[in-house]
Amino acid sequence: MIRLSLALCAALLAGAQEPLSLPAVPAEGPSLASALKGRATVRLLVGPAPALAEAGQLLWAAQGENRPGRRTVPSAKAKYPLELYILTADGPGIKAGFYHYLPGGHRLARLGDAAPEVLGRIKGMQPWIKDAPAVFVVAGDPTRLEKSGTGPALAFTYYEAGSAAQALLLQATALGLGAGTAAGVDLAAVGAELKLPAGIQTLMLLPVGHPKR
Repeated sequence: MIRLSLALCAALLAGAQEPLSLPAVPAEGPSLASALKGRATVRLLVGPAPALAEAGQLLWAAQGENRPGRRTVPSAKAKYPLELYILTADGPGIKAGFYHYLPGGHRLARLGDAAPEVLGRIKGMQPWIKDAPAVFVVAGDPTRLEKSGTGPALAFTYYEAGSAAQALLLQATALGLGAGTAAGVDLAAVGAELKLPAGIQTLMLLPVGHPKR
């Protein structure tokens, strides 16, 4: 039986469109060494937002399936507590909106019309985040690892989030995009603003766009 997330179930019940299939990820590209050498935090980001294929590569790098039922980054006990979302402005092949990544089948479920600027409603939100063409939201449910969702379960969830973030940042570098890890953010307020399902905690924001020349 296929298990759908609460967010996807809500979207389908609300009459949302069927999940959007993402283009296949290329098997070849720049070397890992070149991506590591070029990786740097970029805060001056301009549009357009990543194209559909680029968004797909970024999401796959962070949480995609690279073999049946298994993903690109390590997960404690293969429980996969992470959920990835993207807030994006209009980009080639993708409409502005709020999307949920579905690793199985490499698809995107549209959850609403919200774009990165909605983050500006959050007190103290840094301008470079809300003004970015796209913001990838790394979230997770540590109770998938252990019922309490605290202690090692929470730590392992954050470890996995760090691995996913680094994978996405390296893929952004390989694509010639600019990206960074947003710190000093009220993550609980982000989850509330985006109406993430109960139990899903916002762990990290990754603004992405084209470096301003």
